[in-house]
Amino acid sequence: MQNHKTTSQAIYQHLESANDVLIVSHQKPDGDTLCANFALYKFLKEKNKNVTSFCLDPVPDSLKFLPYSHNLSNDHKVFTKSYDTIIVVDSGSLDYAGIDGLISAIPSKYTMINIDHHASNPHYGDINLVITDASSTAEVLYRLFMDWKINWDEEMASALVCGIVTDTGGLKNPATTYQSLDAVADLVNKGANPHQIMNLTINNTDIASLRLWGRALERLKKNKKYDLVYTFITNQDLIDCGASESASEGLANFLHILKDGSISMVLKETSNGYVKASLRTTSKTDLSKLAQIFGGGGHKKAAGFSLPGKLVYDNNKLRIV
Repeated sequence: MQNHKTTSQAIYQHLESANDVLIVSHQKPDGDTLCANFALYKFLKEKNKNVTSFCLDPVPDSLKFLPYSHNLSNDHKVFTKSYDTIIVVDSGSLDYAGIDGLISAIPSKYTMINIDHHASNPHYGDINLVITDASSTAEVLYRLFMDWKINWDEEMASALVCGIVTDTGGLKNPATTYQSLDAVADLVNKGANPHQIMNLTINNTDIASLRLWGRALERLKKNKKYDLVYTFITNQDLIDCGASESASEGLANFLHILKDGSISMVLKETSNGYVKASLRTTSKTDLSKLAQIFGGGGHKKAAGFSLPGKLVYDNNKLRIV
Protein backbone atom coordinates (compact mmCIF):
# COMPACT_ATOMS: atom_id res chain seq x y z
CA MET A 1 0.00 0.00 0.00
CA GLN A 2 2.99 2.35 -0.39
CA ASN A 3 1.30 4.60 -2.92
CA HIS A 4 -2.01 4.64 -1.06
CA LYS A 5 -0.91 4.63 2.56
CA THR A 6 -2.58 7.92 3.43
CA THR A 7 -5.90 6.92 1.88
CA SER A 8 -5.71 3.50 3.50
CA GLN A 9 -5.31 5.02 6.94
CA ALA A 10 -8.04 7.60 6.27
CA ILE A 11 -10.50 4.80 5.49
CA TYR A 12 -9.49 2.82 8.57
CA GLN A 13 -9.79 5.81 10.88
CA HIS A 14 -13.19 6.71 9.49
CA LEU A 15 -14.50 3.16 9.85
CA GLU A 16 -13.27 3.02 13.44
CA SER A 17 -15.67 5.84 14.31
CA ALA A 18 -18.51 4.77 11.99
CA ASN A 19 -21.68 3.20 13.39
CA ASP A 20 -24.14 2.65 10.54
CA VAL A 21 -22.61 1.48 7.26
CA LEU A 22 -24.19 0.69 3.88
CA ILE A 23 -22.05 -1.38 1.48
CA VAL A 24 -23.15 -1.20 -2.17
CA SER A 25 -22.25 -3.62 -4.96
CA HIS A 26 -22.87 -2.80 -8.62
CA GLN A 27 -25.99 -4.04 -10.40
CA LYS A 28 -25.90 -7.41 -12.19
CA PRO A 29 -23.27 -8.43 -9.65
CA ASP A 30 -20.24 -10.56 -10.41
CA GLY A 31 -17.93 -12.41 -8.08
CA ASP A 32 -15.63 -9.46 -7.47
CA THR A 33 -18.21 -6.92 -6.33
CA LEU A 34 -20.00 -9.45 -4.12
CA CYS A 35 -16.86 -10.89 -2.57
CA ALA A 36 -15.56 -7.41 -1.77
CA ASN A 37 -18.93 -6.56 -0.24
CA PHE A 38 -19.11 -9.67 1.92
CA ALA A 39 -15.48 -9.44 3.10
CA LEU A 40 -16.10 -5.87 4.24
CA TYR A 41 -19.38 -6.94 5.83
CA LYS A 42 -17.59 -9.58 7.92
CA PHE A 43 -14.79 -7.17 8.87
CA LEU A 44 -17.22 -4.49 10.04
CA LYS A 45 -19.58 -6.87 11.84
CA GLU A 46 -16.65 -8.12 13.88
CA LYS A 47 -16.15 -4.50 14.93
CA ASN A 48 -19.79 -4.40 16.09
CA LYS A 49 -20.92 -1.98 13.40
CA ASN A 50 -24.47 -1.87 12.05
CA VAL A 51 -23.93 -3.03 8.48
CA THR A 52 -26.29 -3.35 5.50
CA SER A 53 -25.21 -4.96 2.21
CA PHE A 54 -27.11 -3.85 -0.90
CA CYS A 55 -27.23 -4.63 -4.58
CA LEU A 56 -29.92 -3.67 -7.08
CA ASP A 57 -30.00 -7.27 -8.36
CA PRO A 58 -29.95 -10.57 -6.45
CA VAL A 59 -26.97 -12.84 -5.99
CA PRO A 60 -26.60 -15.19 -9.00
CA ASP A 61 -27.25 -18.84 -8.22
CA SER A 62 -23.61 -19.65 -8.98
CA LEU A 63 -22.43 -17.36 -6.15
CA LYS A 64 -24.95 -18.21 -3.45
CA PHE A 65 -22.34 -20.43 -1.80
CA LEU A 66 -20.57 -17.27 -0.59
CA PRO A 67 -20.79 -16.57 3.15
CA TYR A 68 -23.24 -13.75 3.94
CA SER A 69 -24.86 -13.89 0.51
CA HIS A 70 -28.19 -14.35 2.30
CA ASN A 71 -27.72 -10.95 3.94
CA LEU A 72 -27.62 -9.04 0.65
CA SER A 73 -30.66 -6.78 0.33
CA ASN A 74 -32.28 -5.78 -2.97
CA ASP A 75 -34.90 -3.65 -1.20
CA HIS A 76 -34.87 0.02 -2.24
CA LYS A 77 -36.16 0.91 1.24
CA VAL A 78 -32.64 0.60 2.61
CA PHE A 79 -32.12 4.08 1.15
CA THR A 80 -34.78 5.56 3.42
CA LYS A 81 -32.63 4.76 6.48
CA SER A 82 -29.84 6.82 8.01
CA TYR A 83 -26.17 5.96 7.58
CA ASP A 84 -22.98 7.75 8.50
CA THR A 85 -20.97 5.81 5.90
CA ILE A 86 -21.64 4.42 2.43
CA ILE A 87 -19.02 2.20 0.82
CA VAL A 88 -19.38 1.54 -2.92
CA VAL A 89 -17.26 -1.37 -4.13
CA ASP A 90 -16.13 -2.27 -7.65
CA SER A 91 -18.18 0.39 -9.41
CA GLY A 92 -16.82 3.05 -11.75
CA SER A 93 -19.81 5.32 -11.07
CA LEU A 94 -23.00 5.55 -9.05
CA ASP A 95 -24.89 5.05 -12.30
CA TYR A 96 -23.08 1.75 -12.87
CA ALA A 97 -23.92 0.76 -9.32
CA GLY A 98 -27.55 1.57 -10.15
CA ILE A 99 -28.04 3.83 -7.13
CA ASP A 100 -27.69 7.28 -8.66
CA GLY A 101 -31.48 7.73 -8.45
CA LEU A 102 -31.83 6.16 -5.00
CA ILE A 103 -29.10 7.68 -2.88
CA SER A 104 -30.77 11.09 -2.58
CA ALA A 105 -33.47 9.48 -0.40
CA ILE A 106 -31.03 8.88 2.47
CA PRO A 107 -32.13 11.30 5.22
CA SER A 108 -28.75 11.67 6.93
CA LYS A 109 -25.39 13.15 6.11
CA TYR A 110 -22.83 10.50 5.25
CA THR A 111 -19.29 9.96 4.07
CA MET A 112 -18.98 8.02 0.82
CA ILE A 113 -16.01 5.70 0.41
CA ASN A 114 -15.26 4.59 -3.15
CA ILE A 115 -13.15 1.40 -3.41
CA ASP A 116 -12.42 0.23 -6.93
CA HIS A 117 -9.82 -0.84 -9.49
CA HIS A 118 -11.24 0.57 -12.75
CA ALA A 119 -9.10 3.14 -14.54
CA SER A 120 -12.20 5.01 -15.70
CA ASN A 121 -13.35 5.70 -12.12
CA PRO A 122 -13.72 9.51 -11.70
CA HIS A 123 -13.20 9.43 -7.89
CA TYR A 124 -16.78 10.29 -6.97
CA GLY A 125 -16.47 9.53 -3.25
CA ASP A 126 -15.44 11.66 -0.29
CA ILE A 127 -12.63 9.14 0.17
CA ASN A 128 -11.41 7.33 -2.93
CA LEU A 129 -9.20 4.29 -3.09
CA VAL A 130 -8.88 3.37 -6.76
CA ILE A 131 -5.89 1.14 -7.49
CA THR A 132 -5.81 0.61 -11.22
CA ASP A 133 -2.93 -1.87 -11.23
CA ALA A 134 -4.96 -4.28 -9.09
CA SER A 135 -6.61 -7.21 -10.85
CA SER A 136 -9.83 -6.76 -8.90
CA THR A 137 -11.48 -4.88 -6.09
CA ALA A 138 -10.94 -8.01 -4.01
CA GLU A 139 -7.20 -7.51 -4.50
CA VAL A 140 -7.56 -3.87 -3.43
CA LEU A 141 -9.27 -5.08 -0.25
CA TYR A 142 -6.52 -7.64 0.31
CA ARG A 143 -3.97 -4.83 0.23
CA LEU A 144 -6.15 -2.76 2.58
CA PHE A 145 -6.61 -5.59 5.05
CA MET A 146 -2.90 -6.36 5.01
CA ASP A 147 -2.15 -2.72 5.63
CA TRP A 148 -4.60 -2.70 8.55
CA LYS A 149 -3.13 -5.93 9.99
CA ILE A 150 -6.57 -7.47 10.48
CA ASN A 151 -7.33 -10.80 12.11
CA TRP A 152 -7.89 -13.09 9.13
CA ASP A 153 -10.23 -16.04 9.01
CA GLU A 154 -11.13 -18.62 6.36
CA GLU A 155 -14.32 -16.84 5.27
CA MET A 156 -12.60 -13.54 4.52
CA ALA A 157 -9.67 -15.24 2.79
CA SER A 158 -12.01 -17.37 0.66
CA ALA A 159 -14.13 -14.39 -0.34
CA LEU A 160 -11.12 -12.43 -1.58
CA VAL A 161 -9.69 -15.41 -3.49
CA CYS A 162 -13.09 -15.84 -5.15
CA GLY A 163 -13.12 -12.17 -6.18
CA ILE A 164 -9.61 -12.33 -7.63
CA VAL A 165 -10.18 -15.66 -9.40
CA THR A 166 -13.49 -14.66 -11.01
CA ASP A 167 -12.27 -11.24 -12.16
CA THR A 168 -9.15 -12.70 -13.77
CA GLY A 169 -10.92 -15.60 -15.48
CA GLY A 170 -9.11 -18.12 -13.32
CA LEU A 171 -5.86 -16.12 -13.12
CA LYS A 172 -5.56 -16.13 -16.91
CA ASN A 173 -6.49 -12.70 -18.26
CA PRO A 174 -4.00 -9.80 -18.68
CA ALA A 175 -5.06 -8.22 -15.38
CA THR A 176 -3.27 -11.07 -13.57
CA THR A 177 0.02 -9.87 -12.12
CA TYR A 178 2.63 -11.19 -9.72
CA GLN A 179 0.79 -9.21 -7.03
CA SER A 180 -2.44 -11.10 -7.80
CA LEU A 181 -0.63 -14.43 -7.58
CA ASP A 182 1.13 -13.42 -4.36
CA ALA A 183 -2.21 -12.38 -2.87
CA VAL A 184 -3.86 -15.69 -3.74
CA ALA A 185 -0.90 -17.66 -2.38
CA ASP A 186 -1.02 -15.75 0.89
CA LEU A 187 -4.81 -16.14 1.15
CA VAL A 188 -4.43 -19.90 0.69
CA ASN A 189 -2.12 -19.85 3.71
CA LYS A 190 -4.88 -17.98 5.55
CA GLY A 191 -7.40 -20.74 4.87
CA ALA A 192 -8.82 -20.23 1.37
CA ASN A 193 -9.37 -23.29 -0.86
CA PRO A 194 -8.81 -22.16 -4.47
CA HIS A 195 -9.58 -25.60 -5.92
CA GLN A 196 -13.03 -25.57 -4.36
CA ILE A 197 -13.63 -21.97 -5.39
CA MET A 198 -12.60 -22.68 -9.00
CA ASN A 199 -14.97 -25.65 -9.15
CA LEU A 200 -17.84 -23.53 -7.85
CA THR A 201 -17.20 -20.63 -10.23
CA ILE A 202 -14.90 -20.93 -13.25
CA ASN A 203 -15.28 -24.69 -13.72
CA ASN A 204 -19.04 -24.70 -13.28
CA THR A 205 -20.56 -24.45 -16.76
CA ASP A 206 -23.79 -26.22 -17.72
CA ILE A 207 -24.86 -27.65 -21.08
CA ALA A 208 -27.10 -24.68 -21.90
CA SER A 209 -24.19 -22.28 -21.45
CA LEU A 210 -21.94 -24.36 -23.70
CA ARG A 211 -24.64 -24.42 -26.39
CA LEU A 212 -24.78 -20.64 -26.17
CA TRP A 213 -21.00 -20.37 -26.42
CA GLY A 214 -21.15 -22.68 -29.42
CA ARG A 215 -23.39 -20.24 -31.26
CA ALA A 216 -21.11 -17.34 -30.39
CA LEU A 217 -17.97 -19.18 -31.45
CA GLU A 218 -19.58 -20.19 -34.75
CA ARG A 219 -20.19 -16.50 -35.50
CA LEU A 220 -16.63 -15.32 -34.89
CA LYS A 221 -15.50 -12.80 -37.49
CA LYS A 222 -12.44 -10.65 -37.94
CA ASN A 223 -12.31 -7.00 -38.90
CA LYS A 224 -8.88 -6.70 -40.51
CA LYS A 225 -8.90 -2.91 -40.47
CA TYR A 226 -8.98 -2.79 -36.66
CA ASP A 227 -7.42 -6.23 -36.07
CA LEU A 228 -10.59 -7.02 -34.15
CA VAL A 229 -12.24 -10.41 -33.64
CA TYR A 230 -15.88 -10.20 -32.60
CA THR A 231 -19.03 -12.21 -32.05
CA PHE A 232 -22.51 -11.66 -30.64
CA ILE A 233 -25.32 -13.18 -28.58
CA THR A 234 -29.00 -12.24 -28.85
CA ASN A 235 -31.90 -12.68 -26.46
CA GLN A 236 -33.32 -15.23 -28.90
CA ASP A 237 -30.12 -17.23 -28.50
CA LEU A 238 -30.74 -17.38 -24.75
CA ILE A 239 -34.27 -18.65 -25.34
CA ASP A 240 -33.21 -21.21 -27.95
CA CYS A 241 -30.41 -22.59 -25.78
CA GLY A 242 -32.33 -22.40 -22.51
CA ALA A 243 -29.52 -20.31 -21.04
CA SER A 244 -29.55 -17.51 -18.49
CA GLU A 245 -28.37 -13.99 -19.25
CA SER A 246 -25.25 -14.62 -17.17
CA ALA A 247 -24.33 -17.69 -19.25
CA SER A 248 -22.14 -15.64 -21.58
CA GLU A 249 -19.94 -14.41 -18.74
CA GLY A 250 -16.39 -15.57 -19.27
CA LEU A 251 -16.64 -15.79 -23.04
CA ALA A 252 -14.70 -12.55 -23.55
CA ASN A 253 -11.86 -13.87 -21.37
CA PHE A 254 -11.93 -17.21 -23.17
CA LEU A 255 -11.23 -15.49 -26.50
CA HIS A 256 -7.74 -14.63 -25.24
CA ILE A 257 -6.66 -18.00 -26.65
CA LEU A 258 -7.08 -16.64 -30.19
CA LYS A 259 -3.90 -15.87 -32.08
CA ASP A 260 -5.95 -13.91 -34.65
CA GLY A 261 -6.71 -10.31 -33.73
CA SER A 262 -5.18 -8.07 -31.10
CA ILE A 263 -8.63 -7.11 -29.75
CA SER A 264 -11.65 -9.31 -29.07
CA MET A 265 -15.22 -8.11 -28.53
CA VAL A 266 -18.38 -9.90 -27.43
CA LEU A 267 -21.69 -8.11 -28.01
CA LYS A 268 -24.76 -9.37 -26.22
CA GLU A 269 -28.33 -8.19 -25.86
CA THR A 270 -29.65 -7.68 -22.34
CA SER A 271 -33.17 -8.13 -21.05
CA ASN A 272 -33.55 -4.40 -20.37
CA GLY A 273 -33.11 -3.30 -23.99
CA TYR A 274 -29.37 -2.70 -24.16
CA VAL A 275 -26.43 -4.19 -26.02
CA LYS A 276 -23.45 -4.83 -23.78
CA ALA A 277 -19.95 -4.90 -25.25
CA SER A 278 -17.06 -6.71 -23.53
CA LEU A 279 -13.60 -5.86 -24.88
CA ARG A 280 -10.29 -7.62 -24.24
CA THR A 281 -6.77 -7.17 -25.59
CA THR A 282 -3.22 -8.38 -25.11
CA SER A 283 -1.85 -5.45 -27.14
CA LYS A 284 -0.85 -1.94 -26.05
CA THR A 285 -4.28 -0.58 -27.01
CA ASP A 286 -5.97 1.23 -24.09
CA LEU A 287 -9.47 -0.23 -24.16
CA SER A 288 -10.67 1.98 -21.30
CA LYS A 289 -10.35 5.04 -23.54
CA LEU A 290 -12.24 3.29 -26.32
CA ALA A 291 -15.02 2.26 -23.92
CA GLN A 292 -15.30 5.78 -22.54
CA ILE A 293 -16.20 7.07 -26.00
CA PHE A 294 -19.39 5.01 -25.71
CA GLY A 295 -20.08 5.90 -22.09
CA GLY A 296 -18.36 2.86 -20.58
CA GLY A 297 -15.06 2.22 -18.88
CA GLY A 298 -12.76 -0.37 -17.39
CA HIS A 299 -9.07 -1.13 -17.73
CA LYS A 300 -6.46 -0.84 -20.46
CA LYS A 301 -6.68 -4.58 -21.14
CA ALA A 302 -10.35 -5.21 -20.30
CA ALA A 303 -13.22 -2.78 -20.67
CA GLY A 304 -16.85 -2.53 -21.71
CA PHE A 305 -19.82 -0.34 -22.48
CA SER A 306 -23.58 -0.57 -23.05
CA LEU A 307 -25.75 1.06 -25.69
CA PRO A 308 -29.55 1.11 -25.96
CA GLY A 309 -30.93 -1.00 -28.78
CA LYS A 310 -30.84 -4.50 -30.19
CA LEU A 311 -28.58 -6.43 -32.55
CA VAL A 312 -29.47 -6.91 -36.21
CA TYR A 313 -27.37 -9.11 -38.47
CA ASP A 314 -28.16 -8.65 -42.16
CA ASN A 315 -26.17 -8.94 -45.39
CA ASN A 316 -23.12 -10.07 -43.45
CA LYS A 317 -23.20 -6.88 -41.36
CA LEU A 318 -23.91 -6.51 -37.64
CA ARG A 319 -25.66 -3.35 -36.45
CA ILE A 320 -27.12 -1.97 -33.23
CA VAL A 321 -30.52 -0.40 -33.92
